[in-house]
Amino acid sequence: MYRNCFCLHIFSLTHHNFKPPMMIALVALTVFVQSVFGGNLVEVLQNDGETTLISLVKQAGLADALLSGILHDIVNLYFKKLLFKLFLNTNTSCFTITGKYTIFAPTNAAFSKLPQSVLDGLQRDTAALANILKYHVVKGSIHKADASNELQLETLAGTKIRFNIYNHNHVVTVEGSKITHFDLTASNGMVHVIDTVMMPPSGSIVDLVAGNSDLSTLLSQVQSAGLAGALQGDALTVFAPTNAAFNRLGSHVLNNLKSNPQLLKEILEYHVVPHTEYSAGLYNREHLATLDSHHDVIRLGVSTNGVVINHRAHVTKADISATNGVVHIIDHPPMMIALVALTVFVQSVFGGNLVEVLQNDGETTLISLVKQAGLADALLSGEYTIFAPTNAAFSKLPQSVLDGLQRDTAALANILKYHVVKGSIHKADASNELQLETLAGTKIRFNIYNHNHVVTVEGSKITHFDLTASNGMVHVIDTVMMPPSGSIVDLVAGNSDLSTLLSQVQSAGLAGALQGDALTVFAPTNAAFNRLGSHVLNNLKSNPQLLKEILEYHVVPHTEYSAGLYNREHLATLDSHHDVIRLGVSTNGVVINHRAHVTKADISATNGVVHIIDHVLIPARHIFSSILGRK
Repeated sequence: MYRNCFCLHIFSLTHHNFKPPMMIALVALTVFVQSVFGGNLVEVLQNDGETTLISLVKQAGLADALLSGILHDIVNLYFKKLLFKLFLNTNTSCFTITGKYTIFAPTNAAFSKLPQSVLDGLQRDTAALANILKYHVVKGSIHKADASNELQLETLAGTKIRFNIYNHNHVVTVEGSKITHFDLTASNGMVHVIDTVMMPPSGSIVDLVAGNSDLSTLLSQVQSAGLAGALQGDALTVFAPTNAAFNRLGSHVLNNLKSNPQLLKEILEYHVVPHTEYSAGLYNREHLATLDSHHDVIRLGVSTNGVVINHRAHVTKADISATNGVVHIIDHPPMMIALVALTVFVQSVFGGNLVEVLQNDGETTLISLVKQAGLADALLSGEYTIFAPTNAAFSKLPQSVLDGLQRDTAALANILKYHVVKGSIHKADASNELQLETLAGTKIRFNIYNHNHVVTVEGSKITHFDLTASNGMVHVIDTVMMPPSGSIVDLVAGNSDLSTLLSQVQSAGLAGALQGDALTVFAPTNAAFNRLGSHVLNNLKSNPQLLKEILEYHVVPHTEYSAGLYNREHLATLDSHHDVIRLGVSTNGVVINHRAHVTKADISATNGVVHIIDHVLIPARHIFSSILGRK
């Protein structure tokens, strides 16, 4: 017996009436022998007590041929957790053991999953069989601890296999096959047991789509949208609609998509997840962010019946490996997209330009005013985003304001331009305190309030996002925005009912601090200061540091519009102690520290917002101070 080479001669295999599983058994046995020849791996596998190999050897009539000195090492050995190593010729195989290897070994049950036609084909094509066997072997000893998500290793077949680690269910896969038993260590390598036979991919995701006649429409759409390059990136998951799925859209929709490559690109990107998600890693109610510019999510329903996406599309064929990821074939078209994306799709395919989209959404008052101000043509001359007040939003305005705007078309045009910015701004582009310059030349500010999932622009709540038109974007808002008259200091200075506050701010040297950006000021009226009494005001005037501290207690160092306030909220202030004010929010309005009422809210300034209140706010630690004239 040779220590480094074991040659097994196989004569006239077809004359022994082998069934296809026997061929697999023989191959696995041959590879097994050359893989484990000599030592600890045999002992490790013997301890598992697997008797399948012995049964297969007897069925194949190979027992006598193998009783040449090594049968005592392989009798009663574990076959279930071991596969292949090197090339198998039709009549003779010679295996040379050099170095260490890691085998990803399919179980008996894994082999039984293969269609009989595949097994028959492998029996006829030993070169293909050898390639598949090599695809399960890599050089070196790879432990479980060496694996990382998306790690790729080159196999003896010359192609790579990919690890994926799914922390939520503690599953590790290799090319989508679940590793069920790790780190069976031997002196010449390592075995990991897997639950599915891995098949080498035929190419990249684009190659795979191009090679499947049932995905020809998808291929055509990908090419039209210029997306083929993006699909050559690594670690992608594609949910691929069939031709029948696209046909469900109708030819008129497909033609409209073809005429709008940007929208088509966005919808196709909604079918791509920028990491590798095999079936073993999917779970019920999972949300997967996609590659589209909004990072819209697809929602999974996973059960024993399979995988459903967005309650509509079914995965009809899963886990088709590509060199750069995985493809799952689905049976419904791009209209499986989420509600917001669906709205975008419908509006853009059927809605037309910005004016038509506004008309379709029912914003008739805005359309009327736009036409009256002579802005309709201007809105069709470029790409814009419109923050569109609803008809109800306009009805909130005093009739005197509406009448004045209709008489003064220049002022009307300025207010309407204040609702328009250049370019297409999506919901996903917004960030808290982001400011965008409008066509009126002044800026509008986004605020995002995570606790109630509200997004505002200049305090107006955005009620409907991302209505896409051929030349821009529409977001619907619930209040007409009015351009601010200046900064917070300008606003205070311009309001005669806040003259005492202005005087106190100047005395405390606080005017500079109130020129900072993203501030909220709760502004006490003259009457609120008068409630303190002249002796308290005189005491404060004689103590500028205390006055400054109390005034800073009225300032929150971020922008808080009414839409973002909630009951029992605590807001840290600008004073040196970061004392908090406590809010009571109800249908009756906003109360601060159980005493001060907001009498006028959401007065926008260029650097934040002002809420007018009817009491001066005093930090709790100063309420009983002698300076305030209290005991």
